[in-house]
Amino acid sequence: MNRAQRITRDALTSLLASRSRALLMMLGPAAAVAVLSTVIVTTQGAREQVMALVSKHSLDMLMVRAGAEVQIFAPRADRGLAVLFEDDARAIEAEIAHVRMVSPVQNQRGIEVVVRDRVVTTRAFGVDSDWMVLRRWGMAEGEFLSDADLAVAGRVVMLGAKVARDLFPEGGAVGQTVRVANDPYTVKGVFIEMGASAGGDDWDDRIVVPFTTSARRLLNRPYLEQIVLRVDDVSRVRETAERVRALLRTRHNIGPGEADDFFVREPEDVERAAVETSSALRALLVAVSIIAQVAGGLATANLMLTGVSQRVHEIGLRRAAGAREADITRQFLTECVVVSLGGGILGTAIGVAVALGLSAAGLASSRITWVPFGAALLASVTIGVAAGLHPARKAARLDPAKSVREQPV
Repeated sequence: MNRAQRITRDALTSLLASRSRALLMMLGPAAAVAVLSTVIVTTQGAREQVMALVSKHSLDMLMVRAGAEVQIFAPRADRGLAVLFEDDARAIEAEIAHVRMVSPVQNQRGIEVVVRDRVVTTRAFGVDSDWMVLRRWGMAEGEFLSDADLAVAGRVVMLGAKVARDLFPEGGAVGQTVRVANDPYTVKGVFIEMGASAGGDDWDDRIVVPFTTSARRLLNRPYLEQIVLRVDDVSRVRETAERVRALLRTRHNIGPGEADDFFVREPEDVERAAVETSSALRALLVAVSIIAQVAGGLATANLMLTGVSQRVHEIGLRRAAGAREADITRQFLTECVVVSLGGGILGTAIGVAVALGLSAAGLASSRITWVPFGAALLASVTIGVAAGLHPARKAARLDPAKSVREQPV
């Protein structure tokens, strides 16, 4: 048996002989790695969820919103800006190359939908017949709006999945009559579950009516909240966005150096905003995990120092038997690394379990990969070496003659 093997054997024997002390030493790294693992699993899950939400916005879709300020996600309140009009949407469709389809959009919050004794207050949208294809939505039941519905400003309505559940908990919404803002509408379809947007807007909590119906009846106004358009070539999205800006500036008589009265949102804007939000959250959680790592390392180092003072006689006997300072240093470092690795394994299991629990409770998203396990291994070794280095050197520098005379504790 070579020297390294003997040192490892002695370290393991010492740990097994003092299980209580070893378990206490293990708690610091375990807590630190548990926090780190939870952070990694939840931030990976959050990023995956954010990027999935971003993909719903479509890479070939542009959105023009009324108002000059940057609006990546939907405004939290109705703004009532009479800036965009249907003629703007038709001009974009007719005059700009590579625009495949366009839909003017009106919307308003606080619209009541009533069925017998059930009342839902939701958000109403007025759109064109191309809107569902443009936004890549789908129908769970019934049909979407037709050109005929727009031509006659028909009183037909599409229900979001949440609205349909609230009004018709037993199903069968299609063909039923509901009252929208106190007028009767026939339910023509129910959308599939869409979830939330990257900005947190609930896409299932809405109703959709023909644009002509919202403009002439439901909302009774000419201006739009947004214009949605799809580009036929993803590589031309940026170019098309610039052409849309130039056309609208001309139509709105905006002179050189004057600010736009609209905002053109591109797919990159959505991805950038979502990633920045995710990165800010990750940075905060990583800071918390670093604090936990430092605290765990300090706790382990203190326990190791206490262990050195309790094992002075043992150290003296080993030095008298021929052990070198380097051997004593390696033994104590080995003990600390082994304990930290054990704490790392335990902490990883706890961290992953906590992350999955938060995900099951709907408080966070989680995604398990090799990253938390690799990070736990690295963190455990780092904590072990950092926490054990000073106690190991202190043990190795004890005077052998004095140490042998010390009574074992």
